[in-house]
Amino acid sequence: MRIAYQFLVIAIVGLFLTGCSGMKLANSYKSDDFETLRNKKMLVVARTPIENVRKTYELELVNKLKAKGINAVASHMAFPTLERIDNKTAERIADVVAMFRKEGFDILTLTSLKDVQEQEILRRAGGYNSLPQYYSNKYISLRGYYDDVNAAPKLPPREQDPVTYVEKSTTFVLEAVTYNLALEEEKRLLSVITAEVTNPDSGKGVRTAFAKIIAKELK
Repeated sequence: MRIAYQFLVIAIVGLFLTGCSGMKLANSYKSDDFETLRNKKMLVVARTPIENVRKTYELELVNKLKAKGINAVASHMAFPTLERIDNKTAERIADVVAMFRKEGFDILTLTSLKDVQEQEILRRAGGYNSLPQYYSNKYISLRGYYDDVNAAPKLPPREQDPVTYVEKSTTFVLEAVTYNLALEEEKRLLSVITAEVTNPDSGKGVRTAFAKIIAKELK
């Protein structure tokens, strides 16, 4: 468990320092009580042990939500000393919920890096052993290329040894879960949003793209 936790921390750092290329909405769920989030004060919490990452993700999402007319506040602004709940007893969770609601927050949105998926693909390049195979069956002579498809090749075949290589890809799965803390416990879950990005390339891009997807789904 400790090793898995350390790996997740490393993955979060990697995601923050790299970034976004082609983030997409993977899945979205809305409950029958989704509309109860309207005109309510929302607390945004980025679940990560890295404080700088927490702040930047929270602020990015808060800005996008405010642009959509949602009264959102970053948790590091509202609760600077807020810590991860390790002892998740019913009493402990109830205390935290009561603390949030006492400050006027009925809606809670939690974001997190849910999973890191690595994939290796075996690819082959080269290995051409005939001129038609290498040149896609198009001859090199001007006459053969433009006029006569049956013209014989004017150049010898180009031979190349095949090269096999492994192409690696890493997909980060991010999740945003929204609750209405004012509802009964079994009805609190309002929304689950999952987004994916493969081989990201700029940290700011990840935050911006993820925040846009969440704000769009919660508008």
